Amino acid sequence: MIDLTVSSKSPAAISSAIKRIKEMVSTGSIKKDTPVHLTLESGTYRELVRYNMSNPIVIEGASGNKPENCVIQADNCEAFNKGAENRSVFVIGPNATDVTLKNFTISNTHVKSLNGPENLDSGEALFFNNVNGLLTAENLVLEGRKNTLFLRGFSRFENCVISGDIDFIYGNVDTALFENCEIRVRDDNRGDFPGFAVKSLALAEKTGFVFSGCRFTGEKRRRSHIYVCRTEGKGSADSKENWDSIAFVNCFISDLFHEELIFDEDMQLSVYPRGNNKTGIREYNTKVVRKNGSVEEADTTVRNIKSYTMTDENYYENYASRYLILRNTPFEKKLASN
Repeated sequence: MIDLTVSSKSPAAISSAIKRIKEMVSTGSIKKDTPVHLTLESGTYRELVRYNMSNPIVIEGASGNKPENCVIQADNCEAFNKGAENRSVFVIGPNATDVTLKNFTISNTHVKSLNGPENLDSGEALFFNNVNGLLTAENLVLEGRKNTLFLRGFSRFENCVISGDIDFIYGNVDTALFENCEIRVRDDNRGDFPGFAVKSLALAEKTGFVFSGCRFTGEKRRRSHIYVCRTEGKGSADSKENWDSIAFVNCFISDLFHEELIFDEDMQLSVYPRGNNKTGIREYNTKVVRKNGSVEEADTTVRNIKSYTMTDENYYENYASRYLILRNTPFEKKLASN
């Protein structure tokens, strides 16, 4: 195990530490599988971070600090640097094997243009560009606007706060589990525009995005609606990805969200597949949180016709625990060893 501590007072402190790790591997001082522990002292780190090494790594804010006291931030977007791997604040590359992020904030501070094309304002806070390794995030805050969090492969988020305004949790995942997280739809700095939290481009026949015990909150628009998720309309029986696979398990959803749950442009876009207990848009034991703070059972009869309400049997067979959700994934071995 290699232990390193960095300070925000040093320029490009995190990037310099990663460069040092790379040099130690190249000189043979440590092996490619030597675990690394990187502690971030409190402060603001104004840099773009890239990690693409096989060494398992834990990056965390110093013990006792709140996530908001340790911030990695930058103003980045598609207009500045093309492609998600370039427009993101923090990127985890395809060579990573096991990355854990704890107790700090990653913020893409980009403010969307009032006149420019919307796609040029895409700018991730975190991009997990990896299909084989594992990403674990605990007590992490992710802030952005359009496309805050882009995921591939296998990831798990616990007690995190993730915010944005359009498609701010998305990606072609196998399995991405969110436990006890707050998913917050911000207002749009351009004006009264619709808001969308999740856009699934999941791999075909895979679990996709699972939100367990999460809270969906939002900021009210004047006339526009906010939705928990929306489809891109590209999924089909023949597609290897772009499946609308999202599960909501024991979640609390603000009454600010549209009751149909998923936006499909008035059924002009295909929602694929039809929800079932394994894939598609599905939910179990959803609660609605009213403006006065009261909580009540959600009326699932008003959902999009392609969604599915899971039974108790579905829940206890597949979703009643972290292990059940992550079984048959690379996380299974890690959970068994802990």
